[in-house]
Amino acid sequence: MKRIFKILGVVLLIIIAGAAIFLMTYQPEKYSDFGVFADLRSHVLTALQEHRATERPVTKDFQGFTLNLSFPFSKVFGSNAVGIPLASFETDRISVATISQFEVPPKSGYCRDFTLNIRPRYEYRAPVFHIDFMKPSPGVPGLCTADFFNVDTGNISLETFFGSELENVQKALSMVEKYQRTIKEGRGRITKYLDPWKSTYRIELKEPPTRDETVRREYYETAQSAIKLYLSAYLKSLYKLQPDPGYAQRHEEKTCEIVLALYKNDVAISLGKKIFKEQFRKYWLDGFWNVQVELKDEK
Repeated sequence: MKRIFKILGVVLLIIIAGAAIFLMTYQPEKYSDFGVFADLRSHVLTALQEHRATERPVTKDFQGFTLNLSFPFSKVFGSNAVGIPLASFETDRISVATISQFEVPPKSGYCRDFTLNIRPRYEYRAPVFHIDFMKPSPGVPGLCTADFFNVDTGNISLETFFGSELENVQKALSMVEKYQRTIKEGRGRITKYLDPWKSTYRIELKEPPTRDETVRREYYETAQSAIKLYLSAYLKSLYKLQPDPGYAQRHEEKTCEIVLALYKNDVAISLGKKIFKEQFRKYWLDGFWNVQVELKDEK
């Protein structure tokens, strides 16, 4: 019996040693986005400049900003540090238009994602435009979502908002149809809490599970083209609107509702609070939303 226990002990030590070596040496695989993320960043910045966008102070707050990561986040990201090249702007009709990415390691030029959030000023009856475009990560396929969140469906009509631009929105949808994630594949599962605000024009794409770079390039470039159509349609429609000062207070209240729902339920935000720590409020609440709400679990 003692011999059996000794053998089991040796086997257990080997397993533990193997696991330790794996954790010490593991690096997540890197994937090419074929220049799409950099092009989207440049394209959005150019589009905003055409509407005389000015830089918001939060951009300078995060200039050269680096997140130092501890285990297990250092293993998830494959680095002890991550750069956050955040850029935030405003215009006469846009309260906040923010681009954020995770650059691994800092100043390497390798970004895992591309995120854009545009919130209109409250006196305009317009949706929030949001994009999350992500490469594959450990245990998670590459995903791309883009949506026009309608924070007040009783007072904001997306069809009225887009008008003639609705044709381009539908064109973008048809371009990415074959990549749309199905319910069986998990479409909308972890964002079910956002259902009251999601639009019928929601893009939720899944990257093809292949190492064929030709197939992957087609996916990235098709999503890129659709996103550009969406952005163009959104900005053109927003700049056709007339302001409605009497609606501003209600619009602010309804916007705060989705912000609080995200803060309470979103998986990415839960992770963000852990890795950004005391910087999270400035990064997310100011950087992405520019709203004044009480986040009750903050210390």
